[in-house]
Formats: sequence, C-alpha cells, structure tokens
Amino acid sequence: MAIEEKKITLLQEAFSNFNQTSFELEQCYRLLEEQVRRLHHELEEKNMALKESQLEKALLRDEVERNHRLAAVGEMAGRMAHELRNPLGSIELFASLLRKHFASDPEKKAWTIHLSDAVNAMDYALSNLLLFTGKPNPNLRYINLRKVLEGVEHFSAHLIKQNHVRYSQSLKNIPDLVWCDEDLIRQVLINLALNAVDAMPQGGDLRLSAEIIHTGSTSTECSNRNLKEEEKVFIAISDTGNGIAEETLPKIFDPFFTTKEKGTGLGLAIAQNAISAHGGIIRVHSKKGRGTTFTIIFPLHKQNKKIEQEAG
Repeated sequence: MAIEEKKITLLQEAFSNFNQTSFELEQCYRLLEEQVRRLHHELEEKNMALKESQLEKALLRDEVERNHRLAAVGEMAGRMAHELRNPLGSIELFASLLRKHFASDPEKKAWTIHLSDAVNAMDYALSNLLLFTGKPNPNLRYINLRKVLEGVEHFSAHLIKQNHVRYSQSLKNIPDLVWCDEDLIRQVLINLALNAVDAMPQGGDLRLSAEIIHTGSTSTECSNRNLKEEEKVFIAISDTGNGIAEETLPKIFDPFFTTKEKGTGLGLAIAQNAISAHGGIIRVHSKKGRGTTFTIIFPLHKQNKKIEQEAG
C-alpha cells in the first residue's frame, strides 16, 4: 500500500513538474514571440531608413550631375547675355532719340515705343538669364520665416482670386527665428505659388504647409528636439492642377525648358540655385491630372563655417 501511495505521489509530482515546466515554456515562448515581433519591427524600420538613405544618395548624385551640366550651360549663357546686352543698350539709346525726333508724329512715335518695349522685354529675359548663371550670394541671417510664409497668400492674392483658387496653409512648430535669406526664400515661394495657380486655370486647391523635421526620423515628426544640427525646414506647396507628365519631370529644373507658351524656362532653375545656396534641395512629386507638390528642405540653423562665411 505504501508503494502504491509512493507511486501516486511521484506521478503527482511528475504532473506538477510537467505543468510547471509547460507554464514556464509557454511564458518563454510568449516572451520570445514578443521579442521576435519587436526585432521584426526594428528591422522593418531600419530597412525603411536604409531605402530612404539610398534614395537620398541617388537624388543627391543626380543633383550633382545636373549641377555639373548646368554650370557649363550657365557659363556659356552668361557670356552670351553680356554680349547681347551691349547692342541692346545701343538700340534703346537710338529708340529714345527717335522718340524725341518724332514727338510731333504720333504714329512714328508709337513705333519707337514698341521698339523700346521689345528691348525692355529682351533685357528682362537677359536679366533672368544672368540671375540664373550667377551663383546667388545669400544674405543669411536669422529671420521670421513664419511672417514670410504667411505673406505668400498676400503676394499671390490677385491671381488666386482671379483663377477661383482656394488657398490654405498649415504652419507647424515653426520657430521665431530661422537661418536663411528672407528675400530669396520669399522669391522662391511666390514663384512656386504662382506656378501652382497657373496650373489651375479652372480653379482648385493651393496648399502651403511647413514644419520642422528631423532627418534621422522615418516620420515627419522630430524624434529628438535636442539635435538642433539635424533639424531642417520642410516646406511643401501643393496644387490640384493638371500635373506634370512623367517624361517631363526630369527636365523641369533645366534652364530654358518650359511647357508654357510665354516664359523663359528659368524660374525653377533660379529657385533651385537659391535653395542650393541655403544648403538645401527642392523635390517635386506630380501625377498627371492629379496635381503637383514641390518640397523645399533646408537647414533650420547654421550648419557649417562655409555657409557662415558666405553669409558675410
């Protein structure tokens, strides 16, 4: 009888140990499963960051190659612009003399006015050309960027109203002071806004958004606000217009390329030069028939001694 009781006790202990071991194994399995999920999530985040880094490098490489090509074109165009300006000055001088000579003849005087208007139009085109070929010398300092952003609607108000465009803006966490050239940034923003309005002749939505992002984060929110040297200004101007054809997108920053009947094709090239002078980049995303978004990214603070020296 004692032997049977001992066997029962041993079996009970064995079942108890088995249950305890099963419970512990189940807990270990759950912990391991949770760890695998966490590691898998971390791996996905790192793969995403790696893809973004590779895309960033590819974009920068393309931009460097484009800049080399543009430098050669710019040097030649600059020389041509200077050469053409001299005879234009002579034409304008003789046109003004003829205008005085024909002061009593309205019809002939009108011809000289048309001639002067044509000269002024050519001079304006050459001025844009020289602005493109000459590397901007930005007056970098801490300015109130929020005020500049809020002023875009004011400068574009006439065309916005005329084209029945709905304007909206979203300015997130923009600090009081941002390191940039106020005039250059305003020029770029207004140029992009007017282009967006021009792309919506039948009306649509124009949206300007801006925030501070952290380049080490996979989202648009800054993951570490203490890393000031990695914070960047992120500005997006979006429209719901006709969009840009896929085959056209790689050419839009090239000088003299334009899809408009009237235009020099230098606006976006000048904008790109202005943002490059800030140590930043311009990107574009567009779908034919669905709209376009131009994104500007540049450092929030002083980044290096080179920029500070260029600033004066």
